Parts: sequence; C-alpha cells; structure tokens
Amino acid sequence: MKPAVLALLFASSLAFGQKFQDVTAKGAPVSLSLKHDLADVGPYVAIRNISTKDILAYVAITKMTDEHAQTQPCHSRSDYAFKSRRLAHQEENPLPCPLEVSDPMDPAKPGAKVIDVVSAVLFVQFDDGTTWGDLQTGKRIILDDRPKKLAFLKSLVETYYESGEDAFNAMLNDQKLEGADALLAMHLKGDAKYDKTPAIELAKKQLAAGQGWHASGIF
Repeated sequence: MKPAVLALLFASSLAFGQKFQDVTAKGAPVSLSLKHDLADVGPYVAIRNISTKDILAYVAITKMTDEHAQTQPCHSRSDYAFKSRRLAHQEENPLPCPLEVSDPMDPAKPGAKVIDVVSAVLFVQFDDGTTWGDLQTGKRIILDDRPKKLAFLKSLVETYYESGEDAFNAMLNDQKLEGADALLAMHLKGDAKYDKTPAIELAKKQLAAGQGWHASGIF
C-alpha cells in the first residue's frame, strides 16, 4: 500500500466524531460510501463505479475503530474475470467487510460497536485492460492469481467429467488446498449453497468466463 494512503487510514480515525471517510486518492474512478439500506446486514461500505468504463477488478481496504479504540483492517477484492458480468458505470457493490471489531481470542463473540470507518480503493482494472492505482497491489492480490485460478477451475471441470462427482467433491474439499485454490474452493462451495446450484455448474461458468478474458489478452 502507498505510504500516503496508509498514513491517512490510520490518522483519520483519531479525528473526534469521525464516522466514515473515503481516503481513496484524488481522481479515482470509484467512490466509497457508508450505506444503511440493507436491514438484514446492517451498515456496510459500498464501492461505486464513477468512471465511463466497466470495471473488471478492484482491491480496497477498510479500517474499523471501535468504542474501545481497538482497530481492525479488512481487505476487499473482487475479480469479475471469472464472472458473467462487470461493475458497470454508476453501479454499486458492497465491500464484504463486517463493520465490527471482533475479539481474536473469541471470534464468535459479538463485536464491539464501531465508531469510525476509514476506507480506500487501492487498485482498479477496467474491462479494456487498463488500470488505475497501485499496480503492484493489484498484481499481488488479484492479477498474479488468475492463471492459478484458471488452471484449478479447468482441473475441477475435467475431474468431474473424467472421474465423476465424488472425485470432483474430493478435490473441492481437499484440506491440502492453499492460497488461490483454497479461496476459490471456499467461494465455490459457499456460492453453491447460497444459490442452491451445483458447484460444478458454477465452476463451468467461471471457467468459461476466465477462458474468454484470457483469450482476449486481458488477464
């Protein structure tokens, strides 16, 4: 992360009465805001695409400070290269960061009340391949993992058709998975449960989307 953004993230929470601050660099193609329009999830930070291009990927960070002056950072990422859509002009998407500071010794315990939220978008990739922000952060968190994710999806789909559903599930639930593979497997299982859709169908769709972007040279 750039030193200036990091300094703002940690210094801004000291301001008395501060509730929310978007410290993304000036001229950014996105904006952040604190929303309260989803009763079932409570307040959340949303990213909005204010550029004229569709967004293919982004990386953001949110820092929460609670009533006891305890702080906790949360990194957010979204990569539409493996999805059937992109973040369109003026479209919003919630950042998956719970606005509470949990106890690391007891994660199940309800978090303390957050009184200060500071967020910044660090990297954006557009659907034409151009980028904005910290490219090294984008590579480390998203871009460098794409070939690995594509290879893992290809292997999952091939395993399903060559060896059957049991082999596919065994691969998806392999406790030895690490890094991008483990994260992809976790999301596939979670999305399949939420959408009530077989994981293989989601894997096939993500593979097709990823292969399309790879073939276009934007990957």
